[in-house]
Amino acid sequence: MTVRPSSRRWAALLAFAVSATAALLVPLPSNAAPSNWLALDGNVRLTPPAGVTFDWANSGSASPVPTCPAGAVNVTGTGGLFNCGTPGASGAPPGAPALTPAALADPSRISSTFIVDPLSSDTTPCGVSNDPTTFTTSVKNGDAINGITFGPGKVPNKNDLDNVYAVSHGTSARPELYFGAERLSDNGDSHIDFEFLQSIVGLTAGCSGNFIGHRTEGDLLVAVDFTGGGGIATNALYQWHCNAEPGPQPADGTVCDPGGTAHYQPIAVPGSTGFTVNGAIVACGGWICRDTGGVTTQLAANDFLEGGLDLTVLSFTGCFHTFLPHTRTAQSFSAALTDFAGPSPLTTCRIPAMTTASSPTGFNQAPGVVASDHVTVHDPAGSATPAGTVAFFLCGPSQVTAGGCATGNPVGAAKPLIAGAATSDATAATTALGTYCWRAVYTPGSASVGIFDTAGHTDAGPECFSVGVPGPPAAGRGLNLPMPPPDFVPATALRDDAPVEISIPAQGIDAPVERVGLLTNGAMAVPQFVSDAGWLESGSAPGSVGNAVIGG
Repeated sequence: MTVRPSSRRWAALLAFAVSATAALLVPLPSNAAPSNWLALDGNVRLTPPAGVTFDWANSGSASPVPTCPAGAVNVTGTGGLFNCGTPGASGAPPGAPALTPAALADPSRISSTFIVDPLSSDTTPCGVSNDPTTFTTSVKNGDAINGITFGPGKVPNKNDLDNVYAVSHGTSARPELYFGAERLSDNGDSHIDFEFLQSIVGLTAGCSGNFIGHRTEGDLLVAVDFTGGGGIATNALYQWHCNAEPGPQPADGTVCDPGGTAHYQPIAVPGSTGFTVNGAIVACGGWICRDTGGVTTQLAANDFLEGGLDLTVLSFTGCFHTFLPHTRTAQSFSAALTDFAGPSPLTTCRIPAMTTASSPTGFNQAPGVVASDHVTVHDPAGSATPAGTVAFFLCGPSQVTAGGCATGNPVGAAKPLIAGAATSDATAATTALGTYCWRAVYTPGSASVGIFDTAGHTDAGPECFSVGVPGPPAAGRGLNLPMPPPDFVPATALRDDAPVEISIPAQGIDAPVERVGLLTNGAMAVPQFVSDAGWLESGSAPGSVGNAVIGG
């Protein structure tokens, strides 16, 4: 194995080359990142040194035997992240594997994705022998995401993405990222980019259309180039910067699309990056591997690459949300892009769990009742107590939806979390009849930046209460309004001549009478209980001049 450092010192290593003719796997330098949670050793299956927890696929004896659907590829043993991929039918691409039970149960795994990218020879709903995920206009690294178009097309085998996967892992500091890919062909130079974006990037619906998303300060791109006829692999790391060099740069996550000084900047941070390529044939994992020779159970030398990024060493404080691998036509970083996979959701920050409770709750509250909200924010993995602030919003009757409060009006200033909890300011802006719901929005701060993501919480249960009638609660029973409540026209006053009971012995009727009003559509409201009758309070009382209306 020949390793060619780009400088004289390993500590400054970011890019290195691997000879494809060597028989051994690439040794990683001693400062290679990230941790040993996942083995970066050029193997797909777990063949761990001491202390390694996972690899991409299981290995070991036939016991335990994982449970897979009929016909799926089932690799026995333990230690894998993915298993149970399925063959394709009638020319369709294979099915992606699922997470193993061990991976699902590991609380330190934050997010993961396995993308089976269609090949140019596949049959998909978008056509026969067409790859539906190709760039259809001239585009290069760093172009505005919203200006990129996609659609079915054909790309050379060396540029055609196959299986691509990634996982994020929580540490005692900031998270780390691992990524891997399988090459369809190693015949000729090829160039693969692994892009990690903080914006949520998507595609318009259909077999062709546009990308949707933004570029933000701190986005990362690992560029991998196989040169020398495809036999030598080098890698380099780029970071999106909003301002011209040498900066300073804004906070990670600041949106800055191309058009000004924003650009991808090559960076070299010792100890931030690990990378390796298989130097010999390795077994495939619990899924269908593909190459131009039709081999599905193993990967030829130099056809598998994997790497990792230590976000703590990179001093990255944002939150990635999208994984977007793609290929280039040439070694130049600005060469035209050809094929892509995904884009796939991949997060590096945990979504904190939030428990909230409104005070008051329930129905029949008096207009102007003083209300507040209390929230507790905690780590679902149980490893840390989130720090930061919580902003509170209150939705009035015209803003409440079936799910609670989607927008709302701010109530006071954002409150700092103390031991993971915060309480809003009190408000008496509750004079309108109907249902009110709270919404709480968490923003990470101090040590939680880059660890936890921004999160919001609302619901139509403990976050809501209803204001029933104008006047004190003793003035009437109130209104048990649904969520969201109907628009209600209240009576202008509570009357002393209201009926309290209706009795028609010949019809077997003997029922309490409730006061009801009119809905804004002019219809008479219904009584609170189905066993009661309703008296239209805006009309006459029984025994008085005029028409008295009672229904039920």
